[in-house]
Amino acid sequence: MTLPVIGLAEITRVTTPELVFGAVRDALIAHAEGRTSVPAPMVLDFPEHAGDCHVKAGYVDGSPYFVVKIASTFASVNNGLMLVVDATNGAPAAVLADEGLLTAWRTAAAGALITDAMTPADVDEVAVLGTGEQARMQVRWLCELRPLRRVKVWGRRPEAVDALCAAFAEDGLDARPDALDGAACVIATTAAREPLPAEAFRSAVHVTGIGTDMPGKGELPVEVFAGALIATDDHEQCLDHGDFGNAVRAGFVGNDVDLAVGAVLRDGVDRSRRSVADLTGIGAADAAVASAVLAKVTAGSVSRQ
Repeated sequence: MTLPVIGLAEITRVTTPELVFGAVRDALIAHAEGRTSVPAPMVLDFPEHAGDCHVKAGYVDGSPYFVVKIASTFASVNNGLMLVVDATNGAPAAVLADEGLLTAWRTAAAGALITDAMTPADVDEVAVLGTGEQARMQVRWLCELRPLRRVKVWGRRPEAVDALCAAFAEDGLDARPDALDGAACVIATTAAREPLPAEAFRSAVHVTGIGTDMPGKGELPVEVFAGALIATDDHEQCLDHGDFGNAVRAGFVGNDVDLAVGAVLRDGVDRSRRSVADLTGIGAADAAVASAVLAKVTAGSVSRQ
């Protein structure tokens, strides 16, 4: 039997924000409750080509599938695929040739979910640090969960900042290039290996960091963790190569003070407390999204017969 390869057109046809939000939320909660299998990720670095490749795998208990994912970024261009495997017999079920889009969507969904869950309900202004794909997606997906009025943008290239502000304006947002003035909610989306400007965080009651996804990176100033309520998507990953781990090694927090993101989504938290969420990306979320997409594709194929 030929292994089905599902292309980007079919994936985008069946995938909705509601599907991704639901799959990611369920996976994060399952992970917090110990109902997942998530091996340590593998990272290949290609500095001579401005590239890196992440290999992650995951399984959520009770799912018909587990997933092995390859996601790469070379010269700011994303690519990748997901191999969906039958969890009852180990037989490959399908390849989702998503070109990295499902990874981008699950990252945006995870960031938006925890940002909304930990930020006071009346906050309608965010500062986004970075000007790449995730900078725009984090804000767009957060808008699915709460109304936003203003976005402040920071980046190292003024032309990229202006372009992102224009894109947000098209979305109906008041966007301006003054993120260093601070905001109550800050979302960091960079590949920085040195902390971002501290002044961007001085007014923050909540910070979400999503860019520190491999060893050597670190975008959040370690000081922002001191005294904050901290949530991590995977405790060991975030200790190993997340911003949380950087803060622990710098002596600003203990290594056992974090809550699981999934527990926050399940139970809620006191949103009046200053908080930080560190997301490194978990394979269980990839597995949940890929399984949900394959189920939609399969259901559509059956209905058309």
